[in-house]
Amino acid sequence: MEINLRNIVWPVSVLRCNEALRQLQPGEELTLTVCDPGVVNNIILLINSQPDLRFKQCQEAESYQITVRRMGKIQHVGADSI
Repeated sequence: MEINLRNIVWPVSVLRCNEALRQLQPGEELTLTVCDPGVVNNIILLINSQPDLRFKQCQEAESYQITVRRMGKIQHVGADSI
């Protein structure tokens, strides 16, 4: 799934991103295109608040591209509970 947030102002851009992240199923990817570095920072905070999301970010000319992937279940390391 791809979302172009280049001309969408904050906070609407972050709200749209959040809605798309909620719909993301394990194994699926979402690619976001953003121009405003402040929006990029807010999106990264949103992504980092969800432990089952991983992302990579790159800058292309005057925009940023963030690719987010929802991982499967989080596996806890350590002894199993009885």
